[in-house]
Amino acid sequence: MTSFEHIIAELTPLLQQYGYWILAIAIAVEGIGIPAPGQSLLVVASLLAASGKMSLSSILLVAGLSGFIGNCCGFWIGRKFGHVLVNKQWIKPRTLGKLHAFIERYGTFGLLISRFIEGIKQFMALGCGIAQMPVKHFLFGNLLAISVWLMVFGVAPAYLHDEMEHILAFYHNYQALCWAVVSAVVVVLLALILRSLKKRRLGL
Repeated sequence: MTSFEHIIAELTPLLQQYGYWILAIAIAVEGIGIPAPGQSLLVVASLLAASGKMSLSSILLVAGLSGFIGNCCGFWIGRKFGHVLVNKQWIKPRTLGKLHAFIERYGTFGLLISRFIEGIKQFMALGCGIAQMPVKHFLFGNLLAISVWLMVFGVAPAYLHDEMEHILAFYHNYQALCWAVVSAVVVVLLALILRSLKKRRLGL
């Protein structure tokens, strides 16, 4: 049995027994720094939707809200109690250093990039809070990250289920390349949208 088949076999019973609740909880707790199989559950739920066993629209709604709210909770905890987490070393100094360096380098778009990097995505919202990122910047980055993440791991598996094993194998082998391309595309699209809006405001 391949690793992908193993994940499906392991997580499908959880979704069949607990439904959307387990999906919501797993995704939400990741946002506050607790490792959970939220992303894997989302992929498996999407595959179940492709076979008619779950509703794709409900999956996307639940996953989107849980991811956004979970990250907001993590951000708030980091913003209000970051000093406690650091002093008690609940976040390791090495992890905190990586988060700060990541945020300084990528800013708001770091939320998008980190959403696809295991080991960073679980603590990114906390890190943004500890770093006192402006709230409006965080909310924008969070919304952007969740939207792209849902398209990749929520929508795509439902329509590309026959090729998922090959796609995931490629993704795991070339994560950095995949998200460098995705980030570049998103940045270009945002630039074009902002340029279009600016022209409209100027009446061009």
